Amino acid sequence: MEVAPSSLTSSLTPFQRTVRNMFGTIVRRYDLINRVLSLGRDHFWRQSLTRRMLILSDDPSFLDLATGSGDQLLSHKRLFPAAKVTGLDISEPMLELAKKKIKNSLTKGKISLPEPTLILGQATEAPLPDESFDSISISFGLRNITDRRGLYSSAYRMLKPGGRLLILELFFDPRSIWAPLYRFHLDKFTPFLASLLGGRGGAYRYLARSVLAFPHPATIITELKKAGFVKPQRTSFTFGVCMLVWAHKPF
Repeated sequence: MEVAPSSLTSSLTPFQRTVRNMFGTIVRRYDLINRVLSLGRDHFWRQSLTRRMLILSDDPSFLDLATGSGDQLLSHKRLFPAAKVTGLDISEPMLELAKKKIKNSLTKGKISLPEPTLILGQATEAPLPDESFDSISISFGLRNITDRRGLYSSAYRMLKPGGRLLILELFFDPRSIWAPLYRFHLDKFTPFLASLLGGRGGAYRYLARSVLAFPHPATIITELKKAGFVKPQRTSFTFGVCMLVWAHKPF
């Protein structure tokens, strides 16, 4: 496994540099506090996405954008051991954490070869060839990308004809009967607990508010259609606090 070199910093916008630096500061407690932010359900949600990864050939290849600490990438490898899996992220500290988790999983026999590849880069400008992946996933990362159109375009380019893009994201529905409780959990409890556990409260305050500001799943489906994707579908989990949207690149 190799973290590929990149001239990433010079190409980042100020917001992207802020996000990258923020994730670098919370890497030590990132996985633990994610359990809190997701109400302890993120593993189940990730597995649900992995079960919908589409295989188009006998030699499947998957890409996980904004792979972070590698949990989604590892989920893919556990369910599809023979697949070639690549993870991409703009945060080098996060990729270093993913690298350690991958090596640990290989040592313990939880995943098998071929070993996943990690790449330092932007999801909207991924340095990867056209039509090279059966499925592309992005989990809990789309809300940190301001140029969603650019991400859809990049994913469309890299997918094989008939390939599938899958988006897993936290979602706040103000119409839900659980909305007041979930808002308190996001806006107050999560930053407080993050600080208590040694994380950066300000970083998790941003992450929580990014959930509150994320658009409705129907908006994401409309955007995917405009980007050329077809057959969009969606489902939700855990009283609607998490959504999974997927769509296909046409043949």
